[in-house]
Parts: sequence; C-alpha cells; structure tokens
Amino acid sequence: MQHFSAVCPTDVTINPSTGTFEEGDELTCSAAGYDPTYTSYTWTGTAGVNGAIVSETGDKYTLPEGPFYVICTATVSQLSCRDYTSVSANAYSKYGKQHNTVLAILMAN
Repeated sequence: MQHFSAVCPTDVTINPSTGTFEEGDELTCSAAGYDPTYTSYTWTGTAGVNGAIVSETGDKYTLPEGPFYVICTATVSQLSCRDYTSVSANAYSKYGKQHNTVLAILMAN
C-alpha cells in the first residue's frame, strides 16, 4: 500500500509525450510526490488547425487535429505550489492516416 503526503507535486509527466499523434488521442498528466486527492491538473497552450487556446481542467486532454503545444500544470492548492511540463507535436487527422494506408496498400499491389 502506498502512503502519500500532501507535498508539492514533482516530476510532472505527460503520456504519451513522443511518437506519432493522431486526432482524438488522449494525453494523460500525472505527478509524483503528492496525494492525488489534493492535486488538480490544468491544461493550457494552443492546439488545432487554427491554433485555438487550450484552457481545460482534469488529468486528461484529447487532441484536436493539427499542431499543438500544451502545458499540464499540477497544483496542490492547500500548499500553494505547482509544477508543470509541456509537449508539442502535430496530431494527424484519422482520415489522412487511413487515406495514406489505403494508398500504400493499393500502390503495393
């Protein structure tokens, strides 16, 4: 059994943070050194084809199609402290990925 204490979050991570991203993929934010019941997560940055402003709460964020730069901040409000990390890449459309796969199959025949 793990024991947590209400300490400032450390080692904030976003998973996945590398690889090929696709529209609809879900990013998950987590932090070490905290009691999960005292920690909140906020997503900020820009994402999507038009560079929309990201402003969401929760430990998960769903990617729109297009380039993105998002920051996840883990906050322990009782201690007035926070830590953050970021990830940036491009989320490809599901249609585009399927189209390229079909094209590759047709060209191979």
